[in-house]
Amino acid sequence: MKLVLPGCCCLAIGGFILLSACNGVSKQSQQASKGKDSVSASNIDTIGPKIQFFTKRIAANPRDADSYWRRGILEAALKQYEPAKQDYDKAIKIDSNKADYYYMLADLDFITGHTRDCKDVFEKCISVDPKNTDALIRLGELYFYVKKYPEAIEYLDKALKINPHLARPYFEKGMIFLEKKDTAKAISSMQTAVEQDTKYFDAYIELGLVFTRKGKSIAIDYFNDAINTRPGNVEAYYDKAMFYQQGQDYDDAIKTYRELLQVDSTYKYALYNMGVIYYIYKQDYSQAVQYFSKAINSDNAYALAYYGRGNSYEQLDRYEDALRDFSAAKQYDPGFTEAADAIRDVRTKMHK
Repeated sequence: MKLVLPGCCCLAIGGFILLSACNGVSKQSQQASKGKDSVSASNIDTIGPKIQFFTKRIAANPRDADSYWRRGILEAALKQYEPAKQDYDKAIKIDSNKADYYYMLADLDFITGHTRDCKDVFEKCISVDPKNTDALIRLGELYFYVKKYPEAIEYLDKALKINPHLARPYFEKGMIFLEKKDTAKAISSMQTAVEQDTKYFDAYIELGLVFTRKGKSIAIDYFNDAINTRPGNVEAYYDKAMFYQQGQDYDDAIKTYRELLQVDSTYKYALYNMGVIYYIYKQDYSQAVQYFSKAINSDNAYALAYYGRGNSYEQLDRYEDALRDFSAAKQYDPGFTEAADAIRDVRTKMHK
């Protein structure tokens, strides 16, 4: 039997698939979406009154470029992208010498998928303020995004020439080197990033993953650094548990998954992998049922978890329960051929 979850990194062991982190968003796109002077989601409830405040200021002084710009930032936070763009354009029309105005317009162009416009506006931002390291970094990230690596590195190096203590350009260069399969340079760049910023969570994660692929135990140190940086984030716990699991250190894997579940008791991939460990390595099928059941409670359309629980029920000679779960797995994933095979097998056992 073999379980497959499309779109995730997986490790096949014992017929099951151990699921590695499935974030679905690249680190560079996460970084690039963080606009300078952006509004925190926690302040969303206060945005409406603030927009009204700047609207009144604009009514009193239609040539107040700063009020248009600030209202645009607030509108963008509410995903009111067209009004935000209009306000940024108006601010620039009134005062074309403010780099921050161009920066936020370029950020909006990136968010809305206008990458060519985004590039042009960031370049204009830099022409107004040649030492604007934020814009230089974002241009580097943009070129990275479209896989133009030499241009990306050029802009990141320009930012570092202005300020060699910036962590983010080193991180982005590390990500580029990872894509180019130059692991040594990637490690060097990431390590420099965390030297410049000892709270750089993403860099610790990437370093941990690099050393995981190398099978080096130093990966645990980097995952621990990430956990210490963001103890409420499950990603580092999960990657740490996967390191142990891939190295067949199942007791430490279980310990780390349990720590993760203290942070988020509904994290379905951890629950599923706990089920796999108890099924294959501990051969404790009752415990496996419990963890697969919790994964299903977290996602009632989780075909893999139904399949895992079905196999556990089958080992406990609970064939009707197994048949029900295999059927559910097939229902939620019609192309799940292993589930179809399991249905036939368990029906054969039931009729003997």
